[in-house]
Amino acid sequence: MGWMQDRDLLIAETLAFVKGVRGAHAELTAPTQIVPIEESEQIGHSEPAELDPPKFERMSPLPAKNEREEIAARLASFKATQLRFQRERERYGSTTLGAAVNAARLPIFSQSLTERER
Repeated sequence: MGWMQDRDLLIAETLAFVKGVRGAHAELTAPTQIVPIEESEQIGHSEPAELDPPKFERMSPLPAKNEREEIAARLASFKATQLRFQRERERYGSTTLGAAVNAARLPIFSQSLTERER
């Protein structure tokens, strides 16, 4: 059996399953009751108090001096973090470069180069 036949069989089984599920749900649902528009509007307006969102107290804004201090503190913290990252990158780069230079100076590596030249 080829993949196209497998696909067609899977599609047929899926459609049969969907039809079976639709039929089962159609039998379980209750009949729909038709309500006049006037009654539906009255039902909709009967419970507005329960749908109101909760009310929160407003926080007082910080004075301008405190906002400036907070911004200055955050800016200083950001700059310190950036400097720390830069130092870490420089340390990592110098360590990696040093390791590469030391690996190039190993006696085994030097001997193998001199043997190749002979």
